[in-house]
Amino acid sequence: MQESSYLILGLGENATLQEVENAYKALKEKYQNQCFEDGEIGSFAAKMLSKIKTAYSDCLEDIKKKEIIGDGSIYDAINKLVDEGKLNEAQGLLDETEPRGGDWHFAQAHIFFKRNWYLDSKSQVEMALTYDPDNHKYKTTLEALNKMQSTADDQIKAQRQRAGYSMPQESGGTMGSGLCSYCATMLLCNAFCWFCI
Repeated sequence: MQESSYLILGLGENATLQEVENAYKALKEKYQNQCFEDGEIGSFAAKMLSKIKTAYSDCLEDIKKKEIIGDGSIYDAINKLVDEGKLNEAQGLLDETEPRGGDWHFAQAHIFFKRNWYLDSKSQVEMALTYDPDNHKYKTTLEALNKMQSTADDQIKAQRQRAGYSMPQESGGTMGSGLCSYCATMLLCNAFCWFCI
């Protein structure tokens, strides 16, 4: 948002939605009448119309953001949206948030997790830990994601064994069940994709 958007409309930063709408309508009417005049007056009015339109849009966005956030932090609002299943709104709010420190990456991990993008979620938690290595919440979450990945890997191995496939032997490069390395790679890729879905 432009820093002076409220000022352009002649308002303070705590203006209500109604005040923003009223100021916009009054200024729009004033400059619409002047924009058809010749010379500098018309040119100035046309520029002001564009300026107040942008300021109005910015103020509406800011008011909406304030309503979403309420009395809590931006990350509380993002987590609430994620928990409500409003992942696109949460991502939009997160994308506008600066600076991108540990809390930012942890919120991104939450969104990725809800989208079932577990590896991306894990990467974001690891990134959050680079900003705050002693954060208990980040550590606990990473441990849970690692455990979840290990459990999924074990399930994949068990599925392969039930299907009659064995793991490749280390020496000689041959496959225990007679599969070529291409087939074994494809099975592994399919199993991994099953985990990600």
